[in-house]
Amino acid sequence: MAQMLNTVGLLIISVVCLRLYKLSSELWRRRDLCHSHHCKPIPRYQHADGLWRTLLPKQRAEAYATGRAAPFTQSLFKEYGKTWLEPSWNQTKIHTCDPKNIQAVTATAFGEFGIEPLRAGLSAPFIDRGILNTDGVFWSHSRALIRPTFSRAQISDFESYEKHFRQLLALIPKDGSTIDLQPLLKRLYLDTSTEFFLGESVESLSQESSFDAQDFLSSFDKALKGVGKRQQLGRFRFLHRWDPEWKSAVSKVHAFIDRYVENALSSQQQRHSKSAKSRDDEYGNRKKITLLQEMAKETSDKIELRNQILNVFFPARDSTAIAVSNTIYLLARHPRVWEKLRAEVGKLEGTDLTFESLKSLAYLRYTVNEAIRLHSPIHESFRMCLKSTVLPCGGGQNGDFPFLVHKGQVVAMHVYSLHRDESIWGADAEDFRPERWEGRRVGWEYVPFLGGPRICPAQNMVLAEISYVLTRLLQEFSAIENRDPEPWAEEHRMTAESRHGCKVALIAC
Repeated sequence: MAQMLNTVGLLIISVVCLRLYKLSSELWRRRDLCHSHHCKPIPRYQHADGLWRTLLPKQRAEAYATGRAAPFTQSLFKEYGKTWLEPSWNQTKIHTCDPKNIQAVTATAFGEFGIEPLRAGLSAPFIDRGILNTDGVFWSHSRALIRPTFSRAQISDFESYEKHFRQLLALIPKDGSTIDLQPLLKRLYLDTSTEFFLGESVESLSQESSFDAQDFLSSFDKALKGVGKRQQLGRFRFLHRWDPEWKSAVSKVHAFIDRYVENALSSQQQRHSKSAKSRDDEYGNRKKITLLQEMAKETSDKIELRNQILNVFFPARDSTAIAVSNTIYLLARHPRVWEKLRAEVGKLEGTDLTFESLKSLAYLRYTVNEAIRLHSPIHESFRMCLKSTVLPCGGGQNGDFPFLVHKGQVVAMHVYSLHRDESIWGADAEDFRPERWEGRRVGWEYVPFLGGPRICPAQNMVLAEISYVLTRLLQEFSAIENRDPEPWAEEHRMTAESRHGCKVALIAC
């Protein structure tokens, strides 16, 4: 008995000594980093309720509930500067809207920050392991797997876009009646995304379709909103896991994707049973590479295929629909810009739209950039520090010194506040003015798709789809009118969209 106690005692002492050694090594490393980089502390949020620290989370929750979370955070940057620390009982965060810090986190110090510790349990079981929520080897594998899908040849074939656009066009009143375009645009990009990624469109815009688009989109949005709630809860996200409405929504989305997965695996088995020549001929005759078909060659694991598809399907579908909706929202309030765009697009009359012709529309490009600057679908992005490191600016009284980031701290990069920073964009940073992009070289002050190795692989596809749909609308309608008296308010899921939709009237040519 005594010998057993001695063994247990030695084991405990060994564990304690190891912990102390690691702690002391970490403290010495931080000291050396601070000394060698001349680090200074960043501003610290002063909790009005002292050690309780509950007032700020309460104010933030109220801001989310009223659709003004991003402006609320922007007001804190105006008070504390471009980088500041939020002490919390939940998880200490460093908030930044400084382009140099965002560049460091996403690019130059990429290996010292990760997503997996934050997202791995956040989006599961809705969206599990894939390109959105993993690091390291699995992330590299996932990215390599999807990259061919977004090649220029794949995204510049507008034949299918035109087919779906015509179905959208049939549902838009031509007499100036009020219509909310936001739900229709979500259905449009549901159709294009299912065809692009899964190989077969659900045709939700078609009047002959039996697919219940409203039920699916409602379930998809509820599932995303649940993930957004879990993000706000931080370490207490487990409290949301038993929400029956969320679980039901997740199950419906999974069942939808699983049907496509089953078909892809069945097709893959049939191809294996054919001769090599037949398979080569079949492959050569395919006009497009669909992501699910390519993934089914790599694995027959149904759960992995579902997760990989959802990791790409969600951001591509949601971001594009929201970006187009937000752009139209702004154009309805700025008829001068609509008229100027109509004049530019008129130069393409009588020609087929191509990737090159859309790129030649400079003012359209300025307009899309400006709309995304003001209302990016992603307002903020988070990374966890995996190894104590230094970020370039934010420390000291004027914020121009480097500062230390501790291992385990979370860096919140606020795209919304960066894109409205008056020191970068001028005194009219809150205004919609596409002309500001004329002659402007884009740097790290404009990051709607972030940057570095994790830059959104679908960015060119998203921009091409936005440009195509806007150009076609400009060709079909001579004028647009705002029919929404409400000011902008955001609705947060995993992305941010207009809470009141996009209510407009369009006048046919």
